[in-house]
Order: sequence, then structure tokens, then C-alpha cells
Amino acid sequence: MIDIHKLNAFVAVVEENNISRAAQRLHMQQPPLTRLIKSLEEELEIQLLKRLPRGVEVTEAGKALYEEALTILAHAQAIPRRVQSIAQGKAGQLNIGFTNSVGLHPFLPALLRRYRDQFAQVSIHLEEESSGALIDSVMNEKLDIAFLRKPAPVRTELHSVHVLNEPLIVALPTSHPLVEHPDTIRLIDLEPFEFVLYRRLAGQDLFDNILANCYQAGFSPNIIQEAPRLTSSLNLIAAGIGLSIVPASIQDFWNKQIVYRSLEAKKPCIAPIYAIYRAKDNNIRVTHFLNLLKASQSFENVVNINE
Repeated sequence: MIDIHKLNAFVAVVEENNISRAAQRLHMQQPPLTRLIKSLEEELEIQLLKRLPRGVEVTEAGKALYEEALTILAHAQAIPRRVQSIAQGKAGQLNIGFTNSVGLHPFLPALLRRYRDQFAQVSIHLEEESSGALIDSVMNEKLDIAFLRKPAPVRTELHSVHVLNEPLIVALPTSHPLVEHPDTIRLIDLEPFEFVLYRRLAGQDLFDNILANCYQAGFSPNIIQEAPRLTSSLNLIAAGIGLSIVPASIQDFWNKQIVYRSLEAKKPCIAPIYAIYRAKDNNIRVTHFLNLLKASQSFENVVNINE
């Protein structure tokens, strides 16, 4: 392996075309510099410089080494800054996961923009998956943080941050008789009608949440079809196949083919969003991200439910 010190000396000699001037530039005596260059030539077993009466001339092989040396030295000089940036959380990669329904909420892209504004050199990797897969990925260190509709499982090495409570609303085909309700619809009034829901396998937390709300209202929904994604269920609703209960953030989609109404029940119909992360992880990028989340005006009521 070539010594960086020798490469630096060689670059100085080439750029000065003179060993004496290069020695002055390097703040050293000429004889030690001459020995360094000779040692480098012996190590490579090739002549790098031609000695002239008034200086030196670089050989073809020396020119090739000079170009390589510039790259190596520039990289070596950048290493401390790179390492310091990673240690300070200003560089590296942050791996973030989310469920389909969480990904449709505007808080997430807004939060990512704020993070990018402060930590532009951090690469962000995003992954959409089911809540079970996201939890496994965080535990297995494939993801650093994940957003889903339930807190982390108890008795795990994961912490949860409650981000927000999103209202659940009803999505109706434009031809549905309940469209005549001008504002709020009672949850129990949905009992006679057919439901289209986001498939449990893909959106288990949201699916279970919706069913729990219906059970608390006193009925079991008549689910005639499930869709692989939340947005796919809107296609079925718009086609008149059935109604659905959805997070409020979805109402900007298909709002000309679908009518959205608020829900009324004995208990508020909400779909919470949580951030989960490893409790003993010292990842400074995760710390910066969580601090930004907690400091945001949009999340004034953020609390850590596990700490």
C-alpha cells in the first residue's frame, strides 16, 4: 500500500517541477524529500521523474500516478468531514416505513420536507408495508422508524410515539341513500348497508379499528368485498358496490365520485398514528427525526406512551 505521505510529496514535486521548491512548500529539507521520491519509485519499480539540470520532468507513468494521487488525497482529506457528519447525524441514511393509510396522510410528506430542509445530506429510504412487516423490519434493524396505526407490541425492545388521532369518516357512492344526510351520520345508521373495506392482511390495524368501532356501536358490518389498498377501495365505492369507513385524510381522493360524511358515535371514531423505533438504538439520525416530530407545531400533543 502506497504511503499517503509519499503521494503528497510526489504531487508537490510534480506541481512545482522542482524538488527544492517542493521541499519549501512541504516545510522540509530537500534530501529527505529526494529520499521519499526515490523510495516511491523503488516501491513501484518504475521511474516517475526525469532529473533535469534545473528541475524535474514527470514521466508518462508519473503523470498517471499524479492523477490517481490527486483523487486519493482529495478522498483522504474528505474522510474526517464525512465521519464527523455521520457522527453528528448530518449524513448517512435514514430508513422509514409506513402503512398505506398512513402514507396518505399529509403529515408525513410535510415532516419529511422539514427533515430534508435541516439534513439535506441524509439519504431517506422509504418503504410501504403492512404493520406486521414494519414492526419486524424495525426490530431486525432493516428500518429505523415506522409509522403505523397502533403502538409497538408490549414486551418488545420498541418504543412508540403517539403522533396524532385522525377522525374516521364514511365514504359513500354518490347514489347512496345516506348521501341525503347533509352533515354527520350516526355510525349505527350504517348497519343495514354493504361495506367495502381495505383488506385486513394489508391494513390490519385500520381494519381492526373499523370493526371495533362498529362492534361498539352495536353491529357487525356486512363486508361484501375487500380491496388490496385503501385507494383501491375507493374505486369500488365510486362504482356503487358499497360504502366504507376511511381516515379523514382520504377525502381529497375521488371527491367527485364519492361523498364523504362525518361519523357520530358514543365514542369518537378515530384512527391513531404512531411512530415506532428501537428503544436502545443510538442512531443520531433517528433522534433528530423524532425531535423534529415532537417540536413540530402540528404535533403539540405528542407524548411517548412507553417512556
